[in-house]
Amino acid sequence: MSPLLRSSLLLRSHLFPSPSIHHIRYATTSVAGLSPQEKKKAFSHTLKLPKTSFPLRHKDIVAAEKLQRRKTCDQLYQKQLANNPKEAFVLHDGPPYANGHLHMGHALNKVLKDIINRYKVVRGHRVHYVPGWDTHGLPIEQKALAAIGKSHTSLTPSQVRAEARQVALSAIDVQKEEMRALGIMADWDHKDGTYRTLDIDHDFEIRQLELFQTMIQKELIQYRLRPVYYSPSSRTALAEAELEYRDGHKSHSVYVSFPVQEEDMSEGLRAIYSRHKSWSSGVDLAIWTTTPWTLPGNSGVAVHENLTYDVVRNDHGRLLVVANDRVADLQRIFGHLTVVGSLPGSSLVGSRYTHIFHPPSSPSPKPQIFAGGHVTAGTGTGLVHSAPAHGHEDYVAFNNAGILPDKLRCPVDDAGCFTDELMSWVEDEKFRALVGKAVLGEGTKTMVELLRGEGVLLGDEIIEHRYPYDWKSKQPIIVRATPQWFADVEHIKDDALDALKAVHFHPPQARKRLETFVLSRNEWCISRQRSWGVPIPVLFDSHGGPVTDADALAHVIQVLKREGTDHWWSGPVEDFVPPSRKGEQLSKGVDTLDVWFDSGSSWTLLRDSKIRDPELPLADVYLEGSDQHRGWFQSSLLTKVTSTSDRRAPYGTVITHGFVMDEKGDKMSKSTGNGLSPMEIIHGLGDSPAYGADTLRLWAASVDYTCDASIGPSSISHASETLRRLRNTARFLLANTSEHEKVSLEDVELRAIDRYVLHQLHDLELVALAGYDSYTFNKVVNALSTFAVSTLSTLYFDIVKDTLYCEKLDSPARLATVAVLQTVLKRMIQIMAPIIPHLAEELHQNTNPLEDSSAFLGTWEPSDIWSDPALQKDVGYLLAIKPLVSQLVEEARAAKHVKMSSETELWIAASGISHTVLSRNANLLQSLFGVSRVTLGTDLSSRESLASVDAEIDDARVSLKLLPSSQHQCPRCWLYQSEVVDHLCTRCASIVVV
Repeated sequence: MSPLLRSSLLLRSHLFPSPSIHHIRYATTSVAGLSPQEKKKAFSHTLKLPKTSFPLRHKDIVAAEKLQRRKTCDQLYQKQLANNPKEAFVLHDGPPYANGHLHMGHALNKVLKDIINRYKVVRGHRVHYVPGWDTHGLPIEQKALAAIGKSHTSLTPSQVRAEARQVALSAIDVQKEEMRALGIMADWDHKDGTYRTLDIDHDFEIRQLELFQTMIQKELIQYRLRPVYYSPSSRTALAEAELEYRDGHKSHSVYVSFPVQEEDMSEGLRAIYSRHKSWSSGVDLAIWTTTPWTLPGNSGVAVHENLTYDVVRNDHGRLLVVANDRVADLQRIFGHLTVVGSLPGSSLVGSRYTHIFHPPSSPSPKPQIFAGGHVTAGTGTGLVHSAPAHGHEDYVAFNNAGILPDKLRCPVDDAGCFTDELMSWVEDEKFRALVGKAVLGEGTKTMVELLRGEGVLLGDEIIEHRYPYDWKSKQPIIVRATPQWFADVEHIKDDALDALKAVHFHPPQARKRLETFVLSRNEWCISRQRSWGVPIPVLFDSHGGPVTDADALAHVIQVLKREGTDHWWSGPVEDFVPPSRKGEQLSKGVDTLDVWFDSGSSWTLLRDSKIRDPELPLADVYLEGSDQHRGWFQSSLLTKVTSTSDRRAPYGTVITHGFVMDEKGDKMSKSTGNGLSPMEIIHGLGDSPAYGADTLRLWAASVDYTCDASIGPSSISHASETLRRLRNTARFLLANTSEHEKVSLEDVELRAIDRYVLHQLHDLELVALAGYDSYTFNKVVNALSTFAVSTLSTLYFDIVKDTLYCEKLDSPARLATVAVLQTVLKRMIQIMAPIIPHLAEELHQNTNPLEDSSAFLGTWEPSDIWSDPALQKDVGYLLAIKPLVSQLVEEARAAKHVKMSSETELWIAASGISHTVLSRNANLLQSLFGVSRVTLGTDLSSRESLASVDAEIDDARVSLKLLPSSQHQCPRCWLYQSEVVDHLCTRCASIVVV
C-alpha cells in the first residue's frame, strides 16, 4: 500500500470514525500514481455500503423456521384473539382423518386455510380457528385390530374401542406436530384449542347425540328396513359419500327367462299368445342383469308403459317378450328372432310369472309385471329384473306402484354370502350349493351354472362397467336390505337449497356441484355396524322396535353425559331404562353413527362458542377438497338446516380445492414411486434438500388450487427459487436501512423514481388485497414476485445504489430513498406474511427486535396517497425507451467500443408529447438509462455516434444516439462524471473534503 493511501486511511480512522457524519476528510481527491487495485480501494471506506446480519440463506432452514414458530404460530393465535380490534373471522376446520401421516392433500388444505387466517390477522381481525380430527370409523378400527392381530368378532366392543382410541390419539399427536412444521397458526397446546370427534371431547359427542335427538323429535330420522349400500369387506352399511366408482369392473351378466303361463297373462299378451300357442306352452319374459346373485330377491319385472314390446320367436320355437328397440341387438345373444306380435308396455302390466326361486308351487302370490318410469330400452331387454331388497331404484319403484312386499327377500348375510333362507323358497336341494358362498365371488359362478342347468339361461357374457367400491377397503360393495337409521332428506332438501342461495362459492361452479348432490339425495343412512363410533342412543323393545320417545332418549343421553359414551357398551341395560319403562324387556342397540354425522355436527362447536353476531353465519369459511361436496359440506348443511329454526347454512363461503397430483398429472402413490410427502419437502430425504415450510407454502399459494395441482421436484425447485429472490430483495432493503432510524415519507422530498416505486407499491397492495379477499393467492404471489424482481431489483435498486452508497448520509436524495425502502420493506412484510410467515417474521425481527413485537400484530391498512397515474404513464413511456438504449449499448459493446453503459452518454431528439415527457423527467433519465449523461434536444449531436436508432413509441417519434462519454471515471462512485482523469467528480469531491 502506498504511503499516501495509508495516510489517508489513518486520517479517516482516527479523526472521523462515525459513518453518520456529513463530510469525510481525506488528504487528497486524486488517485494519480496509484496502482489499479489501489485505485479501486482508495475511497471504499468513504462509501456507505450495504450491511446486515440477515443471512442470504440458512444452513439449517428447518431450525431457523422453528425459531420463528413460537411467535408466528404458538403464541400468535392467543395474542391476536385477545388484542385485534376488528370483528371475529371464523374459519371452521373440516377434520382430517386421524390415520397416519399428513399427505400432500392435507398440506395444501391446511396451508390454504392458514393463509386466509393470517391475512385476516394482519388486517386486524380476531381469527377463530379450531383444528379438528375425524377420529371414528372403520379404517382406524381395522388398523387397531391389525396391530394386535385380532378380528373384531373376537373382542368385546369395549376392547375394540380401547385399541382404536389409542390409534386415533397417536395419529393426532403425529399430525399435530406435522401441522406445526407447516407453520399453521392455532392454539395447539390447550385442549380447547383443537377438537376431536371421540370421547375425550365428551362435550362434542353429547352435542352430536342431542342433535340426533332433535332430528328424531322432528321425525326427520326413522328406523326401517331399506336397501343400503353395504360393504362385505367392512361389514357395515355405507353412505353414498363413502363410495368411489371405478371403471373397468368386471361382472358376469346374464339373460334369464321368467315363464308366464296363459292364465297369468294380461289380456293383450294372451291375445298374441293365443295365435301362436301351438308352437309354445307359454311365453317367457327375457330379463337381463349384471348381478345374477340378486335373482333370489326378484319380486317383479318393470316395463315402461310407453315403450313398444315385441313377442319374438327364437330358432328353438320359444316365445320371448323383449322391447322392440332391443330386438336387433339381442339377436347377437339369442340368435335369429322373428316378431310374432307387438303391444305397448301398458298392456303387459299385471301379468304374473314364476322363476326358479319362486316356483309355481310357492304359496306366495306370483311376482308381477308393473310400470316403472325408470325403465329404458338403451341396454338389456327393456324388461327390468326388480329386487327391492337389492336396489334403491327398485325399492322406490315398488313403493310408488303400491306393490312393495311386506317382507323383502334378502338371503344375504353380513359377510356378503348366501344364507339358507333361500332354501325355504325352492324344492330342489341342488340350490343348497349357493349357501355360504360369497355373492360377488363363487356365489355368482354357482348361480350361473344353476341357471344353465335349469334351462332358463338365455345367454351370458363378461362385461366391464362402472361399479361402486368401498372408498376405504377398496373392495366392491353390494346393495342389501338391512334395518338402518335414515335421515329424511326429501322433506328438507328445498330448505337446504334455499339456504345455499346466501352462500358464496369459490370457484363459482362449486355451487352447482353441491346443489346437484343435495337434489339427488332423498335419504341418508346414518347408522353403521361397528363398535368404534358414537353410539346411537336407542333402546329396543321385545319386538325389535326402537324406543324413541322423548323421555327415553333424554334419559339415555343424560346417562351418557354423566358416564361417557363407553358406558353404552360396558354398562348394563338397566342403567339406560327410564323410570317410566321399568320392568319392560328392553335391549341396547349396537349401531354407531356415520362418521359424516360426526363431522357434520361439528358446527355445534361454533354455535356454543357464541363468538359471532347471531345474525351472521356460524362460520365465514368452510374450505375442503372437491370430494367434500358429497361429504362434509353436505352433511354440515343437512344437519344444520334440519335441526335449527333459522334453517341457514352453517357457512357463509365454501371454498373448494382440487387434488394434488404428481408433475405428470398422475395420482401420487408410494407404491408407484411417485409419492411425495410434505415432511419430505420440509425436512429433506436422502439426496433431496430440506426446503423448509415456507417453500412448500409458497408452492401452495402459487398454484390454481381450484383445479388439481401438480407437485414434484421441478415445481418445488421453482418455489424455492421464487423464495430466494424475495429473500434477496428483502436483504437489500434491510442492508440499506438497518442502521437508520425510521425516516418518514412526510419528512422527505421524493423524486420521480421514488414516487413511481410508491405508486407501484400501491398497485401491488391493491392486487394483493384483491387476491387475498377473492382467495386467488397465486395472483398475490405473482404480483409480489414481479414487484420484487422487476420494479425493485431490476429497476429501482439499480437506480438508487449510487444514491445509497455515495451520497452524504443526510442528503435529501438519500433520506428519500431510505424512507421509500423502509416503507417498501414494511409493506412487503405485510403482503408476504400470510403466505411465508417465517421469512416475514425473520425480516420483522431484524427491523423491530422487541420481544412482544411480531409481523402479525400490526394492522395492514393500504394507503391511497401514493397513487400517481400520471407519473405511472410517464415512467411507462420512459421504460419503453429503455430497451432501445440497452440495444444501442449492446451494439457498442459487441463492437468493443465500450465495456459498460456508464462509459457512454445518450442524446435524445424528440418533439411534441415525447419531448414534454422527457423534459418533465430529465433528472431521472441518466440513472434510468444507466449512462453517464443524457442530453435532450431537437437535433442530435454532430459527434460521431457508437450506435443510433429511430423509433416510434406511443405514436411519437424519438431518435437516440449513443456516444462515448466525454468525461472520466470518478475513482469513488465509478461514474463517468469527472472532469479530470483520476480525480473525484464534483459530487464526490464535495463529500470527501481535503
